Amino acid sequence: MYGLKKKINGFINASIGVSAIFVALGVLFLFFPETSLDVIRWIITAFCMIAGIYFIAADFSKRKISPFFSTTALGAVLVIVALVFAVYPNVMNIFPIAIGAWFIISALSSLRFATTLKGTGAGSLSIVATVLAFVCGLLLIFNPWGGQISIMVFAGIMMIIYGISNIIQMATIKSNIKDVSEAFKQMAKEIDDIPEAKTTTKKEK
Repeated sequence: MYGLKKKINGFINASIGVSAIFVALGVLFLFFPETSLDVIRWIITAFCMIAGIYFIAADFSKRKISPFFSTTALGAVLVIVALVFAVYPNVMNIFPIAIGAWFIISALSSLRFATTLKGTGAGSLSIVATVLAFVCGLLLIFNPWGGQISIMVFAGIMMIIYGISNIIQMATIKSNIKDVSEAFKQMAKEIDDIPEAKTTTKKEK
């Protein structure tokens, strides 16, 4: 039980940390949309270029990163991605879509934790926060706004809403960690019991 609680607490703490980063980035996007956009674009460009050159160099110097495939192709793809981001600023239009996809995946992942507290006030609050994060993701993907700056301002607002709602949700789950752990333990027990039940039935036959 202690091990399970520790793992769930680790997930919750990591999620709160990521959400805090989203809130901070959301504030930057909201008040400095153009500057933030350029900074992120050049960070992505630098990261892809450095990683791409490293993978290519590692392959040519026979410092194999993976024994199963050549990293030259991966390095070349990363270098091309870096050049695309450097030459075409409009490529950042996909950034809000990527963030929206993250929100949706995160919301669906958190839904399992929320449902373990169903029937309680904490569970209701957690489910509302999950639905809010999911809606923020959809709004970012199907953004009705036009223009990069408007999109970044909108993305900033959505990131702040997502971050705050997720922090509230994780804090709620953390405060009910014992109930959540018991629920997951019960689910694991039910799954473990299924093969045993089938085996017993076959033996009786």
